[in-house]
Amino acid sequence: MSEAETKPAAKKIMPREVLFFELEYIATEGRQAMFDAVKQVLAAKHVEVTPASFSRFGTAPRPAQVIQSLIQASGKNLTTADQLAVQAESELKKFFEEKAVPNKEMLALIKAAREKNIQVVAISAWSEETAKALMQKLGLDGLGVELEAFDSNDPVFPRADHWLRMLKNRGQETIPLIAIVSSQTACKGALTAGATCVAVPDAYTNYEDFSGAKLVLESLGEVPVKEILDLVSRQ
Repeated sequence: MSEAETKPAAKKIMPREVLFFELEYIATEGRQAMFDAVKQVLAAKHVEVTPASFSRFGTAPRPAQVIQSLIQASGKNLTTADQLAVQAESELKKFFEEKAVPNKEMLALIKAAREKNIQVVAISAWSEETAKALMQKLGLDGLGVELEAFDSNDPVFPRADHWLRMLKNRGQETIPLIAIVSSQTACKGALTAGATCVAVPDAYTNYEDFSGAKLVLESLGEVPVKEILDLVSRQ
């Protein structure tokens, strides 16, 4: 038997912790972009969309559910919701590919996490193709960020079962987790999965209840990066 055959395989070094974040809503201003797209397509049907009305339904991950809910709330009998959703998704994809600007505070957190051997994973409700295009536009593809793209039109995302399924598939159920989230839904799901949550609500989710989150911040720059990573980091 050769030396190569008798030599034990090198043990894979696993990260001690994992940092998850919502790609569209933490790394860039995706919810504002969705508001703009939904408002634009519904204006053509004389359905007014205000920040208050959007906030009632705007935590759905994709435009279809948001548009359907806003049409129902308006009392109008429209049969074009699917077509409007396609138009809004087209506008959002254009934003992701051409106009999205990275959250510099999130970039700093990612770089600091990688220096501590903390694995970083972006979570997206969009297709892998669309999510990868956004990651490239934001400069995340060169920072060692991994991607979990669900291509989901579920009105509630990410739910607890999304988190648990993702962790099980990745073999990370017992690894300490930080989740950077923007909505109550994402926060509750992450807490159920055993994550330590940092909530960074936006203009459309800042009224929500983030009970259980370790930190609720107006922006990631509100506290030092080290304070966030020390919530679970063992270094």
